[in-house]
Amino acid sequence: MSIDLLLQSIDHQFPVRKANLDGETLSGLRLNDGIVLSSSFRGSQFTRARLTGMTFQDCDFSGASFADASLDKCTFVDCRASGSDWRRARLTQSTFMTSDFSHSDFGETRLNQTTVMRCVLAHTILSKACLSQSALMGCDLDHVALDNATLTNAAITQADLRSAQLKGLRCDTIHFSECDLSERDLSGLMLARANLSGAKLKGTNLSGTDLSGSVLTGASLVGADLSGATAPNTLFVRADLQAARLRNADLTQCIFFEAHLDGCDLSGAQLGTAVFTRALARGASFAGADLSYALMHHAMVDGTDFSGSRFLRTDFHCASTEGSRFVNQHGSILNTVPKRAVAELYDPSGVIPLYGVS
Repeated sequence: MSIDLLLQSIDHQFPVRKANLDGETLSGLRLNDGIVLSSSFRGSQFTRARLTGMTFQDCDFSGASFADASLDKCTFVDCRASGSDWRRARLTQSTFMTSDFSHSDFGETRLNQTTVMRCVLAHTILSKACLSQSALMGCDLDHVALDNATLTNAAITQADLRSAQLKGLRCDTIHFSECDLSERDLSGLMLARANLSGAKLKGTNLSGTDLSGSVLTGASLVGADLSGATAPNTLFVRADLQAARLRNADLTQCIFFEAHLDGCDLSGAQLGTAVFTRALARGASFAGADLSYALMHHAMVDGTDFSGSRFLRTDFHCASTEGSRFVNQHGSILNTVPKRAVAELYDPSGVIPLYGVS
């Protein structure tokens, strides 16, 4: 099939099937509202092309170039595009599904309101790319390069990022749900308002990272280093922080409800109005920490070090503090309120009503 026949078929809204345009030059062309099926464009040039409303299914773009191209409302399904070039391309409201983009270059590409689902992006370059209101969902991101990329209101879900290049990554309101970032060095990154629910961060270096307003509900942070992190208003609900290091971190107004903090080092941390209700923090260290107005309701802090801590109406209602150290601490604490403790144990389901009693 010639390029002219391709253009005529698209202009007349006639689906193109089994076309072979390998190595052809389509640079600067405008393709609108067409459907292309089971066709081959291996090594073809789409540089500076403008594609709008195009659908490609089961097509081969291996080694093709979309550099500086503009794609709006386009769809790629079950396509093969290994080794393709998308540098500086602009992708808007487009969808890529179950396609292979391994070893491709998306450097400086802009993805806006674009979804990439169950695609292979192994060894793909996304350096300096900008993802806004876009998502990489269930993709193979083995050795993907995201260094100096900017992700805003974006999502990367269910991905193994242990081999990803993340140096200089900037994120704001990013969704990293159920991703594996174990043992990675993420120190100093901007991860403000990130959703890391259920993420695997075992042994991860998050020192000096900005996690302001982030969500780490149910995340695994065993042995992680958050020393000096900026993380006010962050949710650590039911997170596993055993043996983690949070020295001198800003954890103001953080929620550690039912979190596991055994052996955790929180010395020197800012914990004003933080909530540790029903948390396990046995053998932890709060030495020199600011615990002003913090809530320790029903927390287990046995054998924990509070020496030199600053208290101000810090509430230890029903907390277990057996063997804990309170040396040189200063300020005021609130102890268990017996009547309140009894009321909290009240279970109305165990009450048998007495009928007929006047």
